[in-house]
Amino acid sequence: MKIIQRSIEIKWPILLFEVIFLIGGIMLIATGIKIRKQSKSSAFFSIILGIIITLVSLYLLFWTFIVGYNS
Repeated sequence: MKIIQRSIEIKWPILLFEVIFLIGGIMLIATGIKIRKQSKSSAFFSIILGIIITLVSLYLLFWTFIVGYNS
């Protein structure tokens, strides 16, 4: 448990930055779903961009937490 706590204490600025992007990606997906009836092309673009940002953020979070800054 101390290893996880120490890892988070050292890497928290990078993890916070990546979590902000993760939340932004999730918000883009939710927005795309909500505006689907008004504009299909905008909704499609928003959903695709949100999925890409979310997946990249999850990947970076995983590697930052496991490997560290030098990944």
